[in-house]
Amino acid sequence: MKLMIFLFLTTLFWGVAAIFDKMALGKTAPFAGMMVRQFILTGIIFVMALSSGRLGGMGTLDWRSVLFFGLSGICGGAAGLWTYYHALRLGGASMVVPITATYPLITALLSWAILQESFTVTRLIGTALIVLGVWLVK
Repeated sequence: MKLMIFLFLTTLFWGVAAIFDKMALGKTAPFAGMMVRQFILTGIIFVMALSSGRLGGMGTLDWRSVLFFGLSGICGGAAGLWTYYHALRLGGASMVVPITATYPLITALLSWAILQESFTVTRLIGTALIVLGVWLVK
């Protein structure tokens, strides 16, 4: 049940964020938008870490975790957000968001190839439905 609540809230927050992003990008360069978003996010996370006493947890990270979190930040936070903002500025949110939301297709394929996760028939059908959904939206 807890998992479903977090999945629902994540979907809700990301869906609402896309609307705010589209509204903000009217006359704003995507890179400027990225900076504002990241500065605010960094400030919120810093205040939360200080107030909860979790700032010291940074010292417990091993180099491998730091490397992979860094690569994730580069791919999802910097490169992905930059290209997403450009796409959102050029196209409608109702088209851009569903198409960019097909990233689970990439994740499923890479999880199978790199993480050696199983690729079941139901996952194959789900992945095919993602591709079909993109084709229908465009």
